Formats: sequence, structure tokens, C-alpha cells
Amino acid sequence: MKRIITVCTIAVMLVACAGRPKQAANEEPEPLSHPRVEIVYNAKSELAVLDTGATPTVGLGGLLGPVGVLVAIGADVASRSNSMDQVASRSKRFQQAIEESQGELTLHREYAERLAEAMRATGREVKLTPSNRATGAARKMELAGLTATPGYEVMLLRITAGYGAPSLTADFRPIISVEYALRDDKLQPITWNSVTSNRGGPTYFAYDTLLKENKAAYEGVRQELFATVGRVMNNDFPKQE
Repeated sequence: MKRIITVCTIAVMLVACAGRPKQAANEEPEPLSHPRVEIVYNAKSELAVLDTGATPTVGLGGLLGPVGVLVAIGADVASRSNSMDQVASRSKRFQQAIEESQGELTLHREYAERLAEAMRATGREVKLTPSNRATGAARKMELAGLTATPGYEVMLLRITAGYGAPSLTADFRPIISVEYALRDDKLQPITWNSVTSNRGGPTYFAYDTLLKENKAAYEGVRQELFATVGRVMNNDFPKQE
């Protein structure tokens, strides 16, 4: 049951773009938003495999992991040959196969490090703090025992990755959700956001193929996850202008 309560949320794509007028030569540059950030991320990498026949609703995964996906699908799940036991079994076998070929999974740590590197490239100071998986909807994420480093905003980062099929006849493909909530150094809310992806590759027609080709499948989900770093940066951590 513990494995069930860890992974999956996905569905809405948030993209924001806004033009800015050119800055006059004698104007002071705008202050850098969120100049000092402590990224608190869920360090334990766990992968879900779902063939639920529907696209899950963002947010429920924060409450119940893969169970939330099933809840989002509704009573229709009962009429399919899917169950929480199957989700747990398939996810466990897939992850074990990857660990046997790759060693200990460091996916979430790698992502947090890449995000921190991107932030530092814009002039921000960044700290990384591995932790447990935050709970609750993105805008109200909670983490027991959370404390802030004086002078740093806190970025509660919740990473979800795995494979899913949008319908019973569709291929398995990577499903990614990156949710985050920013708090000030007194843990008061500043903003929240999420970035999702469920249309990338590689794709696999059957679960057995996904399991057999686990090495390539894992690399595929890594690349899809890492591709969201730029979107997070564009949304809330732009360069100084």
C-alpha cells in the first residue's frame, strides 16, 4: 500500500508568455524575483505504471498518489480490469527491473540539481534539501517538520514520473508532473504552479514490452522530466531584464 501512496497526478498544461517593453538604457534593471531559494524536493524516486484509460486530474496525486489517479477516473475503473493491486504490482516490477539494470534511482535528485543549476545561471542563490513527498493540492502543499532557512524562500517541489496509457487501446508513454509551491522564509504562501507532460515518447504498445525495454523506457522518462526545467524557469524564475 505504501508504494501506492506515492506517485501520479497529470493532465493540465500551464504555459504563460508575456511580452515586456524594451528597457531604456538609463533605467535600473528590475529586481530579480525570488533571489534566494531553498528547493525542498521529494528525494525518493518511484515510478508508476498505469493503463487507466483516462487522463488523471492534477492535484489528486498530491493526496493519494496513484490512488488519486483512480479516484479521478471515477467509477468507470470498476468496469475495467484495473485495480490498485495491479497498479502496485506493475509499478513495483517496472521499478525493480530498472534498479537491476541501472542501480539506485536518483531521478528526483538529478531533476532538482538541474533546476538549481538553471536558477543559479540567472544569478539566484539556491540550496537543495532532500525530503519526503509533500502532501495536499499544489497550492496548499504541506510537509511535516518543514522549516525555512532565514533569508531564503522555500520551494516545495513535488516530482511525479512514470508511464501511462490514455486509453485501453493506446500505447504507454511517459507521464510527468512537476508541482511546486513557493513560501517566504516564514512559510507564508507566495505562489504555486505545476508543469505536466503526457504526450512525449518513447511509446510502448504493451506492458510486457515496457518491462522488457526498461532501460530505454527509463531514459525516455528522464528526458521528458528534464525537459520541464525550462518551463518551470519561464513560468516563475525568469532572467533579470
